[in-house]
Amino acid sequence: MFRTLRFGLLFAFIGGAISSCISPPDFPDTPSIEFKSMKVTRNTAELTDTVTITIGFKDGDGDLGLNSEEYSSTSPPYNRLNSDGTKNLNHWNYFLKIFVKNRSNNQFEPLTFRANGSPVDDPTVYYSQYPHLEPNADKKAPLKGDLNFEQTFGLGNEFNPGDEVRFEVYIKDRALNTSNTVTTNSFVVAR
Repeated sequence: MFRTLRFGLLFAFIGGAISSCISPPDFPDTPSIEFKSMKVTRNTAELTDTVTITIGFKDGDGDLGLNSEEYSSTSPPYNRLNSDGTKNLNHWNYFLKIFVKNRSNNQFEPLTFRANGSPVDDPTVYYSQYPHLEPNADKKAPLKGDLNFEQTFGLGNEFNPGDEVRFEVYIKDRALNTSNTVTTNSFVVAR
């Protein structure tokens, strides 16, 4: 029994020594992202496509996400409107831009939103927010993981059957550092 106990203590000591040698990853405080996957699901009854985009992220101080108080804030830096009444881009932390392939020149071009037949210049239409991702917001620590974003698009509203569509994505942290931009794969809207 003493021999078993001695081996148990030896393994505990070795385990403790190994874990004390492991240091946390060293990521920059500006978030970085990578495109991982995109899934498109068609709802034929409602004529909608639900797109789920998965990106991987790394952030050195882990200050990713906005809580409900920050998101609903009426004061800087996350308030919805600037003092001049324009939209404050710091109100969002997930930025999605939509591109549709122009069939005449085979180039992806930004989607132009329309209201009552007229173009609308509002890039914030598909911007969004994600909640705090770190388990303890008071403790700064490196953070790495995956972020899934799901959006439903009505057929004939944003896209038409046969359109080839792709997205660009970037995120911001609470210190307003902006990540790199990633481009998703494209998909063809089903007919």
